[in-house]
Amino acid sequence: MTARIFNVLIGTWLFLSAFAWPHNSAQGFTALICGALTVLFTLATTYAAGARYLTALTAVVLFMAAIAFRTRWDATFWHNGVIAVAIFVAAVLDKGPAGVRHERELYGRV
Repeated sequence: MTARIFNVLIGTWLFLSAFAWPHNSAQGFTALICGALTVLFTLATTYAAGARYLTALTAVVLFMAAIAFRTRWDATFWHNGVIAVAIFVAAVLDKGPAGVRHERELYGRV
């Protein structure tokens, strides 16, 4: 559950960062789309555990786009690269609905 909350927050930040500072058009579009898909797929993980792989795939696409669309080693490249790694790690560590059941058994209602 914690990994999902983290991914929703980081995906929302990625979406909003497309408007926060100047990007070239490809970087801005990539941040916008990958941020929205990260939130969407992470929320879908609540119902289907396999959706976490789509979140991880979105992170890989974001990382590759950060490398492909860089104009130089600028702040947007580093931002998108670090965000992509964070999304990927959280998606891989997310246990889905089974993890929530386990948390409920350990701690009561979550």
